[in-house]
Amino acid sequence: MKLVSLFGNIAPSIDPLRQQAMARAYTPIIRTILVPGCAYYLFITFSHWRDETGLPLAVLGSLSAFTAFCFYLLRQHVLTEKSTSLLRLELSGLLINLLLYTNVLVYLLINFEQSKLVYFAMLAVVFSTTAVTLRITLASVFLSLTTLYWFASSLSTELFDQYVSIGVATAFGSLAMATLLRKAILQQIDARLLADRLAAKARRLADTDMLTGVPNRRAIFEKIDYLVQQRRPFWMGIFDLDGFKAINDVYGHIVGDDLLCAVVNRASALNIEGATFGRIGGDEFVAIFTGQVDAKTAEHLGATVIDAISTPYPVDLLHLSIGASAGFSHFPSMGASGAQLYEKADYALFKAKTQTRGQCVLFDTAEDEEMKRAIEIERALREGDLEQELFLLYQPQYSPEQERVVGFEALARWQSPKLGLVRPDLFIRAAERAGHIRRVTNILFSKGLAEMAHWPTDISLSFNLSAQDISDRAFILSLLGQIMKSGIAPQRIEFEITETAVMTDLDTSSKLLEELQASGCRIALDDFGSGYSSFEYIDQLPLDKVKIDRSFVRKVAHSNTSREIVAGVIGLCRKLDLRCVLEGVETEAEMDILGKLQPDLIQGYLFGRPMSAEDARRKILEQDGAKPKLKPVPRSA
Repeated sequence: MKLVSLFGNIAPSIDPLRQQAMARAYTPIIRTILVPGCAYYLFITFSHWRDETGLPLAVLGSLSAFTAFCFYLLRQHVLTEKSTSLLRLELSGLLINLLLYTNVLVYLLINFEQSKLVYFAMLAVVFSTTAVTLRITLASVFLSLTTLYWFASSLSTELFDQYVSIGVATAFGSLAMATLLRKAILQQIDARLLADRLAAKARRLADTDMLTGVPNRRAIFEKIDYLVQQRRPFWMGIFDLDGFKAINDVYGHIVGDDLLCAVVNRASALNIEGATFGRIGGDEFVAIFTGQVDAKTAEHLGATVIDAISTPYPVDLLHLSIGASAGFSHFPSMGASGAQLYEKADYALFKAKTQTRGQCVLFDTAEDEEMKRAIEIERALREGDLEQELFLLYQPQYSPEQERVVGFEALARWQSPKLGLVRPDLFIRAAERAGHIRRVTNILFSKGLAEMAHWPTDISLSFNLSAQDISDRAFILSLLGQIMKSGIAPQRIEFEITETAVMTDLDTSSKLLEELQASGCRIALDDFGSGYSSFEYIDQLPLDKVKIDRSFVRKVAHSNTSREIVAGVIGLCRKLDLRCVLEGVETEAEMDILGKLQPDLIQGYLFGRPMSAEDARRKILEQDGAKPKLKPVPRSA
């Protein structure tokens, strides 16, 4: 068994990595040997010119000079450190051995000296180093010692026996040296290869999403940075799943995880040439399309992925349906770095989710300034002291029947130290896009509750919820917890939602709104008439109030159609036992016409502009005939 183990490495390893590692390990050894070898044979050439004449000089001088020249060529041009393979190294070692052997053999054939037969034993020792593999070592040592015995056979029996002993000792010594050298080198190689494999495995784990098996955020952005560095054009698309959170909440994380894996399998099964898919977190994925792909093709590829993702999934005994939206940006036409490309793709994704849900949207370079402004607002939101900077204004809701204000709508405002007073539509949109909207809602709602504590119990407050607010059951329950803690009757609080806020996931939104309504809070549908399917929402949502959009109200003085629509909606709400609010009433002329329609509530500049908390309290006290005795209220209250 030991003999088998000893000669187990006669043939080079068939593992390509191991072969290359052996080549890298042996190359410096052979290159180092060639330097003194070249110098030695230049010296031998000089010695031949000094000691030989005639044909011997021509043969021996030419052979030694040729050997020195070959050693130089091998070191400088053949055995380069960067491009040496094991086969080339093995053949080079064989050539070196043959040159060394030939020099000794030719010299002894021309000038035989018995004492110099020991050169063949010395060659056998040298061959244990210069022969890269054991098969070349065995062949070289066998050739050298066989030649030694051939020359020694012409000597006396006593001398022949001596050279046989020298040959046997040399053979064992050479093979032992060769085996030990290769064993030491191979152990180092195997240790390094193991370390490389472990490092590669760790790298794969670090670059792979553990759930889905696709590249993770780190790997994706490394690839993007590499493509940018190489100046290779590509499209970057961010895909966000629509409706996934509701499935995850209802059916649990195990079903949710299975669904995410199924999404990845669908996308990968498309086999889009040059495409890389990765998961960057939650239900957000990235696709990279390399090559010369034009905008139309990129949009088509994005739509293809969305269509594949949106097909129902059989998970266990369930058939689950989700959708997807995507935003794309392009290198180099839309950005010069991975960060810029991500910002623009994310901005396009936000537009897709808010305006064209379920579609692929390409970033429009004309929107650069708008995006920069949005990012600036996001940064200020992230870095600002929102507890101090956010505040509410209150716009009255007037009852013509009671001839008094019966409630207020809370309107969000933000005074940023860096940006000044920021428009609500801008910072609300930025907060939604950056994932800060629940924090904003929470701060403003707590301030609204604190202000309500100063109002009479017959005055209500309307508060707006965003799409992200009403998609999160835990957040809705936290708002109910605030109401219970404040001691304010839930019937005094009204949550306003819009069509666009509920259209993402109507079933989930409806269930959460039902929970709010069951707690005693009221639900209002805002901006009725601004969408295309408002009556469907009146039928499917648990509503207490409908607010007619100001776009109809402003036309009643000039448009019979608008007047009839408003009258029809007021009549419908009355039949459905829903309260109805007319928004945007600004002039007496509008009120003269609308008053004949017997509206329930009016909200507009005619009965009060958005006002501070102090002014709202003063208005309540004035209409009730009480003398205002108000304590100063901080702006942030």
